Formats: sequence, C-alpha cells, structure tokens
Amino acid sequence: MPEKYKFFIWLACHDTVPTLSLLHHRHIAASATCGRCGEGEETLMHCIRGCKFSKLIWQKFGFSETNFFSSSCAHEWIKGSTKGPRSTIFLACLWWIWRHRNQMCFNTDTWSLTWLCISIQNSADTIHKSFQPVAVSASSDRWVRWNSSSHNCHILNVDGSCLGTPIRAGYGGLIRNNAGLFLSGFSGFLQDSTCILLAELTAIHKGLRLAVDMGLEDLVCLSDSQLSVNLITEEVSKFHAYAVLIQDIKDILACHNFTIQHTLREGNQCADFMAKLGDSSNVDFLEHLSPPHDLLDMIRIDAIGTFFLRA
Repeated sequence: MPEKYKFFIWLACHDTVPTLSLLHHRHIAASATCGRCGEGEETLMHCIRGCKFSKLIWQKFGFSETNFFSSSCAHEWIKGSTKGPRSTIFLACLWWIWRHRNQMCFNTDTWSLTWLCISIQNSADTIHKSFQPVAVSASSDRWVRWNSSSHNCHILNVDGSCLGTPIRAGYGGLIRNNAGLFLSGFSGFLQDSTCILLAELTAIHKGLRLAVDMGLEDLVCLSDSQLSVNLITEEVSKFHAYAVLIQDIKDILACHNFTIQHTLREGNQCADFMAKLGDSSNVDFLEHLSPPHDLLDMIRIDAIGTFFLRA
C-alpha cells in the first residue's frame, strides 16, 4: 500500500490520530463533539467508522456486516479488515474517509458521494495494478496526437478540472475544424461544487450547446473522461446524481449530427488549458471568440500533428 496509508494506520493503531477527542483531551480543541454530525464524541472509531458520513461510504462498498461495525478496538478492526479479497478497497476507503473528514472540518465543504466512490475505486485499482506483472513486448511506447482518428468534421475538445486548496472546479473546451483552426472556445467556474464528474459533464454540455448556437451541422466531441463518455453512451439509472444533465446531453446528440468519443489526455491538452482557465476564474461561463495568447502555441502544435508519448 502507499506510504501515506501505512503512516495513517500506524497512527490509528497507536491511538494518535488527531481526532477532536484526542485534541480536546490535550487541551488543544475546545470541544470533543464530532464537527460533522454533532451526534457524539469524535473518537477514532467514530471518526473513521461510526459517523453517519463515514458509515455511508462503508455501506456503499458493501461493508455492512454487523461485526464490521461492532469492534471497538481500532487495532483489531484494521487487522481483521486487511485480510481477504476486500483488503485493498478497505484501505482505500479508510484513507479517503479521513481525507473527507478533514475537507469537511477544515474547509467546511463536502465531496459528493459519487466523487468519493470514484476516487476510492481509482485508488484501489492503482494499488492492484502496481502488483500486476508487466508484459514484455517489442515496443511498449504509445504515441498520441490531436484528432488521432482523423475525423473529417468539426472537433470539440472538452475537459473538467478540480484543483487548488480549497478545491475549485471548472470546465472548458474549444471547437476547431479538422485542420486544427480555432473557431471558438469557452471556460467556466462551478460555484457550488468540487465534483470532477460534474465538471466533465458540464464541459460536454456547454460545448455541445455552443456548437448548436454556432449552427454547426457535424461534430465529434472528444473527452478524456471515460466515465463521462460511458454515462452518455450507455443506459443510466434515473436516480443517478446527474441524470438530468446526462439526459440533456443525450437529447442534444440525438437531435444533431453530433457524436461523443473518448480521447487520451495527451491529445486533449488544449481543452485541459481551457478547463484550468475556468477553475481559476469566477465567471460561470465565458465564450472565447479568439484563443488566449498562452494557448496559441498548443493549438499550432496540435494542428501540425505533433505526437506525444503516452505517459
């Protein structure tokens, strides 16, 4: 597991995680009451398991057995839970629950359950992949360029961004013809969200709406968010947090000769620039009729078909 996981577990097993209970006992915090739910003393086990915000995450990943929530000894609870096929997802949940607790207490902000689950699953997958044997091949390098599929139509590149402390979410994108000529761009800041999935979906929606307003008849939308593309191209539960936004995107695609596809991030660098421009601003939506000066070189590099090595 990552070293930061090990260090946190070491703190937990030595009962030195800086919970409000411990800080109050040491006369550092004014109160020992949980700052999230306000329903009891924020001991270690309440913080990482008993608080309703933490418990919801455990249940989301199938940790709902009675004995899972009954143990009162952190050392024994962690030791028992890090055995078996679900040990990696347990560790990822433990780490992200602590991070979410800090986000709520210090930044008075709450990450969405959807975003948390995605982050936990990605962390667990990364740990699993790090132990997979690497297949030896004659050539493992992969080179990526903009419009690598050689689409002969207008091309919309979009991206979302969540950066900074506190986290700021933004989105952006740009529309070019198949030769790489800039036609229009956009960027925006999401005032009340720190969810990367919402930022990615908003970028797609705003980009498609801009294309409609421009009167474009044929277009491919390229996003480096595979999850967003899957949500739009596959069936989605009506109870999904962003079901309305996803349906709006599907309606636009259905009414126009537009398609959406996944692209690798190395071929989406101009959209990444526009998304970071969005999260650094305070404007909900801004159309760029000409490219920002710092984007010009990146547009030229894409237009001449420069290849980038896939990281």
